[in-house]
Amino acid sequence: MTGAAIVMMTLFMLVIWGGLALSIIHLQKHPDETSGHLGDHPDLSNEALQKMERH
Repeated sequence: MTGAAIVMMTLFMLVIWGGLALSIIHLQKHPDETSGHLGDHPDLSNEALQKMERH
């Protein structure tokens, strides 16, 4: 492998793994249950979901 190929490989590995690390950190700070369009929807509370499972 040439030097340029090694530099490009290293750069893109940092971009990909860095993006994965940032997304994991973001997801830990903002869990799916409280974020997004339906995150705070009253029908998606734990009590409502438990009632739906019983029926």
